[in-house]
Amino acid sequence: MSMLARYRKPGGIQQLVALLESCLSKKRESLLNTICTEDKDFGEMVKAKILTPTKIFKWDPLIVSEATTRLGERTLAIALKGLPPECFAIATHTMRDLKKREVTNFLETVKPTPIEIESAHIKLIEVVRVLEKEGSIKLDENEMPMVNNGMMKKAS
Repeated sequence: MSMLARYRKPGGIQQLVALLESCLSKKRESLLNTICTEDKDFGEMVKAKILTPTKIFKWDPLIVSEATTRLGERTLAIALKGLPPECFAIATHTMRDLKKREVTNFLETVKPTPIEIESAHIKLIEVVRVLEKEGSIKLDENEMPMVNNGMMKKAS
C-alpha cells in the first residue's frame, strides 16, 4: 500500500498539509521529497497548498493583521526575523503604536535560534488555520484569501 493512499480520500490533502505545516523545515522537505518521489503531481499539489510566512505576508495587510494581532509581540518579532522589511509593515499594519514599539524592541534585542524562528512561523500558520476554521478568513483552493470589493468574503 502506498504511503499516500490514506491522504487520497476526501479531506486527506488537508490532513497532509496540516501535518507538513506543523513540521520543521528539514522534516517537511524530507516528507515532500518522499511524496514527490511516489507521485510528482500529487506532491506539487500538496506543496502549493502549504502556507508559509512568505505567502501569508503577500496577502492584504488587513487580512494578515487578523493573524498577527493574535500572536504575542515576542512570537511575532521572532517570526519576522530574516523576512524582508516590508513584512514588518504588513504584520503591524493595524497595530497600535505601543504594540508596534514592543514588536520593534523584540526584533532589535531578541537573538532567536533557527528552531525558535521556525517554531514562530509554525505558530503564525496555526493562527491562520484557526482563523480559517472560525470563518474569519476564507481561503480558495490555492490557499489565497478570497476577497470581494476590498472586503473578505465570510465563510458560508
